[in-house]
Amino acid sequence: MRRSLLLGTTVLFTFIVNFSYAQGNKDIDFVATVNGAPISRGLLDLTIQGAVNQGQKDTPELRQAFKAELINRELIAQEATRMGLSQEIDFADQITQLKQNLLLQAFLEDHFKKDPISDVKLREEYDRQRKLMGDGGSNYQYRLSQIVVANETDALDLVRRIQKGELFGKLAQEYSIDAGTKAQGGSLGWVLPAQVIPAVANAISSLPKGAITNNPIQTPAGWVIIKLDDKRNFKVPSFDEAKPQIRQAIVQQYLTEVLKGLRANARIVQ
Repeated sequence: MRRSLLLGTTVLFTFIVNFSYAQGNKDIDFVATVNGAPISRGLLDLTIQGAVNQGQKDTPELRQAFKAELINRELIAQEATRMGLSQEIDFADQITQLKQNLLLQAFLEDHFKKDPISDVKLREEYDRQRKLMGDGGSNYQYRLSQIVVANETDALDLVRRIQKGELFGKLAQEYSIDAGTKAQGGSLGWVLPAQVIPAVANAISSLPKGAITNNPIQTPAGWVIIKLDDKRNFKVPSFDEAKPQIRQAIVQQYLTEVLKGLRANARIVQ
């Protein structure tokens, strides 16, 4: 069985450069060779750029250190190849994945270079999300689980069984009709009151940890039994604190819209 490994960009880049060199493309600007295999300047620059993006300064000492690291990696790669390990790796699929990731990055960079995410746009999205969280600067956040059933009779029967000691999560997996939470024992994760319907928000505000709503709540999805798994203080982050997450959310929103249009016009056979 061939191995599918999650290879780093620099490892795959080394493979591509060496393959190109072996195929007769000698026009490669390299900073070192290892047993005749080139370490390209482009690979070194790519590695340095990654370090700079993480806050390091591009200095001669840093370049020398990374060049030594790339030489060490090439030595290990050559030894692994000598041992026959390269036959167990799906290089073609790994390179395809790398190519897709790089093209995705280039696609997004091209769009946001033409239409930058301004502070005004970030502020608008921050205000929108803050409104969804509630107007207060601080709130409680609740970790909830739920069981959703079709009618009140079934819900009341499950409440009685839970009160007698049956496990909420097991009953959720067996009886809940909510496909999104059923497999996880009904877990909804951490939510704010503004993120759930008012009837649920009102009910959880007075529940102690570990308790359930003894009176099932009627919702458009069915009759719901809520369990409060945990509760913690939540402070809405400031605009500056939230900027990176908001920027990422805007990028994801754009990508979702693009994919919606592309999928609508594509011929996809599965």
